[in-house]
Amino acid sequence: MSENIKVAVRVRPFNQREKDRGAKLVVQMEGDTTIIKHPKNECEPKKFSFDFSYWSHDGYKEDETGYMYPDSPQYCDQERVFKDLGEGVLTNAWKGYNCSLFAYGQTGSGKSYSIVGYGANRGVIPVVCQKLFSKISEKVTANPKDEYEVTLAMIEIYNEQVRDLLNAETMKIKRWFKRFVSTQKKGFI
Repeated sequence: MSENIKVAVRVRPFNQREKDRGAKLVVQMEGDTTIIKHPKNECEPKKFSFDFSYWSHDGYKEDETGYMYPDSPQYCDQERVFKDLGEGVLTNAWKGYNCSLFAYGQTGSGKSYSIVGYGANRGVIPVVCQKLFSKISEKVTANPKDEYEVTLAMIEIYNEQVRDLLNAETMKIKRWFKRFVSTQKKGFI
C-alpha cells in the first residue's frame, strides 16, 4: 500500500431507480480486488486491485440513530472508511503536511456519502474536522498561548465548472461545518 496516495473504491446499494429498473449487480469485492462481470455473457471477469475495495451494497442493518452498521463481515461502514482513509489525513495534518481527499465518480455514485455522509453516517470530512478541532481544543486548554491555523477547502468540478462548496454565496454551508466555533482570538468558521 502506498504511503502518499491511497486509492479506494466503494460499491453502494442500488438506489430506487435502479431497483425499479431491475438492475443486476455486476460487481463483487474480494479483499482489495474489485471484480466486474459482464451482465449478459460469461466472458472472463475484469479484475482491478486497489488499496481498498469497500463493499457497501448490502450486508448492513440500521440502528435507532440511523447508523448503518455491518451485519456481515464484508460490509464496510463509515467508521471503517474513516479508519482506513481519514486517520492518515489526521496523522499527516498533525505532522504539518497538507492533506487532500479526492472523490471521483459519476453523479449518484456515492462520493458525497463517503466524504460528507448524512445523518448518523458521518463521512470522512466531518469526522476529521471533529477530531481535529477537539484535539486543538485540548491542546489550547493545556497551553493557552499556543495558536493553530486550519485551512479547509472543498471544491466540486462538474461539467468543467469549479464551484467552492464552502462559499455561502454559491452554496449552503453544511450544517456540521457551522458547529465549529472560535476557541481563541483567531477563529474558525
